[in-house]
Amino acid sequence: MTRKIIVIFILLFVLAQTSAAQSVPPLTMNPKDRSSTLAAESIGEVALALFPLNPILMIEGDKFYAGITKEVSFGSYPYGRIAAEYSLIFRETRVNHLRFSYNYDIAIEARDFAAFFLTLGGGYFTDFNKEGYFPQLSFSMLIAFTDNIGTNPYIKLRHTFMTDSEESDISDLSLGLSLYVSF
Repeated sequence: MTRKIIVIFILLFVLAQTSAAQSVPPLTMNPKDRSSTLAAESIGEVALALFPLNPILMIEGDKFYAGITKEVSFGSYPYGRIAAEYSLIFRETRVNHLRFSYNYDIAIEARDFAAFFLTLGGGYFTDFNKEGYFPQLSFSMLIAFTDNIGTNPYIKLRHTFMTDSEESDISDLSLGLSLYVSF
């Protein structure tokens, strides 16, 4: 099991390093000077703190669960992002899931106001009772509102391999809408 995880991480790293160097053009729907966008940027910062939680659908063993999740990530294109994600699963026990990951965004297409991304990633999982490692794949579209603020609708697929072979692996799908703030 550990060898599979190591091979997956090496494969993700190799793919990330061998992809063609890409440059995402500045996305903008408001080409006015920066002084006119300061109010929108302040509103964006407040919205980031209050942004909605996203649904997560999960299969563990032979049981289906639903929940809500929120991810916070930091990074810089094209170098990748590190992320922390908390999920609250609607069931009686082990309701808290915590994940830490590295994600590499590959720009598929970029236009004047939107860009499409394929993201490869992987990381560590715990529900404070068991732990595991996961690869993940997501597809997203970044839509810019200003030069520094946008929204990012996404769909993410992930499979978590538990370190204890007695535990069931977890497969999940999350649909979301995140706020994008560029510094």
